[in-house]
Amino acid sequence: MKELLRDSRVRRLLVANTLGSIGSGITIFAVPWLLVHQPGGSEAYRWTTLGTTLTLFAFMPGYGAWLDRHSRKTALLASEVWGFAATTAMAVLGLALGGFATWQLMTIYFFGMCYYTLHYPAKFAFIQQIFDRTQYQSLIGLLEIQGQTAMMLAACGGALLVERVPLWVILLLDAATYALSFFLQSTLPYQATHLKDVSPAATRPGLWHGVAEGWHWLRNRPGLTVFLTGALVPFIVVMVSNYLFPVYVAHTLQAGSLVFGLGEVAFALGAITAGALLPRLLERTDAARTIPGTMLIFIAGMAVIILVPHPWIYLAAGVLIGFGNAGCRVARSSLMLHVVPNAMMGRVSVFYQVFDRLVRTLLVGAMVITDWWGPTAGFMLLFVLALVALAGVYGSRHAARTPGVAAG
Repeated sequence: MKELLRDSRVRRLLVANTLGSIGSGITIFAVPWLLVHQPGGSEAYRWTTLGTTLTLFAFMPGYGAWLDRHSRKTALLASEVWGFAATTAMAVLGLALGGFATWQLMTIYFFGMCYYTLHYPAKFAFIQQIFDRTQYQSLIGLLEIQGQTAMMLAACGGALLVERVPLWVILLLDAATYALSFFLQSTLPYQATHLKDVSPAATRPGLWHGVAEGWHWLRNRPGLTVFLTGALVPFIVVMVSNYLFPVYVAHTLQAGSLVFGLGEVAFALGAITAGALLPRLLERTDAARTIPGTMLIFIAGMAVIILVPHPWIYLAAGVLIGFGNAGCRVARSSLMLHVVPNAMMGRVSVFYQVFDRLVRTLLVGAMVITDWWGPTAGFMLLFVLALVALAGVYGSRHAARTPGVAAG
């Protein structure tokens, strides 16, 4: 990692990503907290999450194919432009109207999730293209540490600001981070080498064509596909849990924004630890061995939340969940960078983005059970899903060790 940090490209990328993550993180922390404390806010938040997931599910197929046929740097910069423009517009609107109604909070949340959807597939393909494959494991670990450090800062900032500072001020601060991130990433040297074999006729694929191509590549590698899919489940569970966490803290623990913010900090500390340890561990072993172990840690954290609803236990569980989720992400991302050809990376990544959004849509819809049995029932459903995924990963772990899985 020390050698990577001597590379000015890595330093610029890390600083830019940190700024963008802090900006989007504060927004995504503050808005759900404000929503769940409004009359009918928990239900509005659930429908916002569901509507956002459905919209992005419809959008992602075309975006993945487009990403493989255009400059990844252009896509990366476009995500920062989107974040800046959307956040600034909502800040100005809130200032002009003298506050934020429920529909405005729902819109801000939607815009923030759009930023993530645009940014991360482009960043993943971008770093695969400009760095050598010998650097992937350390680079993924660094990016995980950077991302989680940024989210920890965002959680601390959000907890301090959300009940003390007008939301429009927070949004303007967020917009400034997107602008700075754009500037830093615009200075990164880049050549779109993946476009040399793309014909002009291929620049306008059908909406689901890219997803179909990603699925075709994966279908020829069934063991690897089961392994990669199962290893994605902790991330899906965390994304759905992001709906449950503010409701759980506010209504089950009956705690304030400080506990919610500290929960995000605990999650980030666990993830930072995983980001530091996993690249070294992967040098000695492989994803086939590390991912089942990190999934077990993740599942243990979920079990603790279900069994012991207490603020301090919630924070301890956050460390376990953060470590387990980040450990899976680092090992899975490193495996994908090694086995998926760069020319296919956008389509394979977006196939999983579509899969992720589909499963999330179904799970968020199923969270209606929390209206009757509380957020603990939602966590129990996610716990069972994580157990099923662990069984799939363990049963297909041999495929992650198979030489030549990236062929074709």
